Amino acid sequence: MTADSGTPQRPPARDDTPDTRRGWQRRLRENTASIRQMLAIAGLGGVFFGGLLYIFVRDLVGASFLIMAIGGLFLLVDIAISTRQVGRALFGRRGRYGVNTLAIVVAFIGIAVTINFLLFWLTSRPDPAGWLRVDTTATKQFILADQAVTVLKSLKEPISVKTFMVTNTPTGAAAWRNTEDLLSEFRRRSTTHSLSYERIDPELQPNIALEYGVTQYPALVVEGVDSRRTEIVVGGSPEASPQIFREQELITALLVVNHIKQKQVLFITGHSERDIINVETAEGYALALDTLLRDNYQVGSATVSDLGTFLAAGDPELVPAAIIFADPEQDLTSAELGAVMAYLTGGGSALFLLEPDAPPTFLNLLAQYGLALGEGTLVDTSSFVAPNPLFLQAKNTNQQISRHSITANFDVLYFPGAAYVGISIDPETIPITPEGLPYVSPVALVTTTLYSWAETDAETLSFDPETEMGGVLPIAMAVEAVSDLTGTPRKQDGQYVKTNIVVAGDADFASNGYFSSAKNGDFLANSVNWLARDYELISVRPKVKATRELVLTQTERDFVRWAGWLLMPALVGAAGVWTAWRRR
Repeated sequence: MTADSGTPQRPPARDDTPDTRRGWQRRLRENTASIRQMLAIAGLGGVFFGGLLYIFVRDLVGASFLIMAIGGLFLLVDIAISTRQVGRALFGRRGRYGVNTLAIVVAFIGIAVTINFLLFWLTSRPDPAGWLRVDTTATKQFILADQAVTVLKSLKEPISVKTFMVTNTPTGAAAWRNTEDLLSEFRRRSTTHSLSYERIDPELQPNIALEYGVTQYPALVVEGVDSRRTEIVVGGSPEASPQIFREQELITALLVVNHIKQKQVLFITGHSERDIINVETAEGYALALDTLLRDNYQVGSATVSDLGTFLAAGDPELVPAAIIFADPEQDLTSAELGAVMAYLTGGGSALFLLEPDAPPTFLNLLAQYGLALGEGTLVDTSSFVAPNPLFLQAKNTNQQISRHSITANFDVLYFPGAAYVGISIDPETIPITPEGLPYVSPVALVTTTLYSWAETDAETLSFDPETEMGGVLPIAMAVEAVSDLTGTPRKQDGQYVKTNIVVAGDADFASNGYFSSAKNGDFLANSVNWLARDYELISVRPKVKATRELVLTQTERDFVRWAGWLLMPALVGAAGVWTAWRRR
């Protein structure tokens, strides 16, 4: 006790004594909540940022996985030091509801993922069922044409496709995605033999490119695995379009590698017929040529004399599967008429696209098979393209299109100025074979309506029942024949040799100017398929990829912009104000 103090001094309490050894532990306990929040924020941020990096910067996939792993580790540490809070959140009253909701969400996501994985697995198998792969685009641009599937089923050996292209640029990467989609579809539908593909960078592996003789890029090398036969397909520029390879080019390469013969179709020339390579004028037939090439025919032009030479050679490989007369304006000579008749009676097929006032020798040729081209130009006051009643419109709803295999599922056809194709013989007088088969069997493919006639004076456009033919008149006819009317049917391998003929009283419908109108192009292509006896190819074939643009005026653009920015927030705000006012 000191002299200046009246009370004794007691020693300091134990709790008041500074403990430097446990100071950091106390501070850690005091700041646990802040640490947990920091770990949670860092973990969620790492997972979110890593996911964005994986989605948008695919070149940094490794870094994105590392960032997501670090974020996940932070979250695990946060859970480890927050076990009491986590337990209370999970097993408390509210936690149980949350766990149930989480279980339902996880179960829903798991079922969705399982179903999607199952569908993906089923569609990735060779030749999946049709209901599993449905192309809802208007042009059917994501599925293979029937022609491609037919070729794949006829393959004689496994196929390997090597793609030589550079993909380190945005345009190159886009082109590779399109090419891979095409090749994967071919691989999926190749059921007879396997078809595999791989991508090779010619700049990194130039020796492989030289080994296959590839000097231009991008390029496909289609190779038979057993025979080692190869065919090179050079693609377009990725800078112009990401669609650098066409389906038809790959089909042709497969045919070459497998030695599958392409059927030959010849446009006959020498009588002022339409030009099949003219792309600049509406009268040309360049679009028709391109369509037949896409149907994988070997298309060319030849004179009737050339046709006679092919027949005289006696080699079936030289004889075309079908010939086409596209608007001939000059007569056939007697020698040419004999060559065409020899071709037809030998089992050939022909498509005659004639205009009104066609040369007489062609009319004589058609008469041999019971057909005739009528005089005048057809007028249809019930179904035409206004304001010209000579511009015929044939509609399925008017029962103008028959259910023949050529015209199945057609809705509309256009014929800008046509003559009618009639039957030149009484059906009761058509000769028949001992088996009861008629020599010729004509069928009307397209007709006019009841309110039509063949106008012989285009300036009047009025029906004269005494001089003009009226009523329902055929615009196009198809004939199956075992012989011409004056000939004798002959058999080969126990079967009658048959001739297929299609006659249209208009040639303009298949020209460049009208080829893409309605089903005109399909009508021409299906006719050639039927003539060449490629019945499995007769279908409404997929169209090329269409470009659709939304063109807006400045006023319309401003409306879309401001409506998107202000209209929806204004509506939501107004709904909130209304709700708050009602609750008052």
